[in-house]
Amino acid sequence: MLTIPDGNRQLDDLLGISIADFDIPDSVYRLAVARYEDLGAWLSKYWDALPQNGVVYPQGSFRLGTVVQPIKDSDDYDVDLVCRRDIVKAATTQAALKADCGTGIAGYVRSNPDGSPSRSEGTRCWTLYYPGEPFHMDVLPAIPNAEAAPNAIWLTDRDLRLWQPSNPIDYADWFHARMRQDFLREHEFLAKSMDVVDVPSWQVKTPLQRTVQALKRHRDMHFAKSPKDKPASIIITTLAAHAYAGGGTLYEAMADVTAKMPGLVEVRNGIYWVANPVQLDENFADRWRSHPLRSGRFFEWMEQVHLDIPGYSTDMGSGLDRVLEKIAASFGERSAQRAGESIGTRTSRARDALPGRGGQ
Repeated sequence: MLTIPDGNRQLDDLLGISIADFDIPDSVYRLAVARYEDLGAWLSKYWDALPQNGVVYPQGSFRLGTVVQPIKDSDDYDVDLVCRRDIVKAATTQAALKADCGTGIAGYVRSNPDGSPSRSEGTRCWTLYYPGEPFHMDVLPAIPNAEAAPNAIWLTDRDLRLWQPSNPIDYADWFHARMRQDFLREHEFLAKSMDVVDVPSWQVKTPLQRTVQALKRHRDMHFAKSPKDKPASIIITTLAAHAYAGGGTLYEAMADVTAKMPGLVEVRNGIYWVANPVQLDENFADRWRSHPLRSGRFFEWMEQVHLDIPGYSTDMGSGLDRVLEKIAASFGERSAQRAGESIGTRTSRARDALPGRGGQ
């Protein structure tokens, strides 16, 4: 059994390598960006002759830097996009807005763009599938919300009947503000290690982003047999960002954030409430009202998280093998294997560098 010197540093290394294993690869990220930028450019020209031009931009985990690789190799990445048409609410309907965006996307598909995507209709959005590529793009129609902040939008509900408020741009700005100092520090460190000046922001990962990714993967593992019960990513992300104090190691951030998260779920008039920080009247946990068992499953899952994460540190003295068993249970065998191989390689190199073992 390998022993673990300098336990705190090695634990952070193990966790960081494990989480990075299910991060989106750079090549896939760049390809997805190229695909949605191409879509946006084409639609901009398509609508250019109309008075209600539009814009396409990413939302959700792709914008936040918290994308997690699907557990199953047969699944692909879900890239969430907003297609905002600059139409006043009184001048359209939910169904007309969706049809309008669908017509534009159909024209894009017929233009034979790179990747040869096909279009599919969902209840609220249009999906572009790219054969042979590891992602699909869900394009959600939207219009500006003139009654709120400049970046606020209206979305349709699943029945194309009611308008739903949203603001993914301001939410992302709020999330990034929660980790601003850590981002600047990580950006500077990465720039020095890569010997470059301009490091793309999506390549920088703060402890908050890694914590959110870890929780999302742990959730996916925990709810593998009952995926409909798993808590929404927006709930996990919001609670984690509220709990995040900044500074410290990755492990310290994970332990502190997860300890605080359950207590940040409000109860308003007997209703569980996780408020949108940029639209306080929106409840991200609203679906728990129609699916009351999901709230109980959320708190049960958080109890398991509280058992698992402190266990990483507790087992450090028992050796690398024991810690990797815990990580495998939380994040999957492959993530643990990658971390073990990386740490093992570093340990071997350090031993070889000692006097009398090949070192100078």
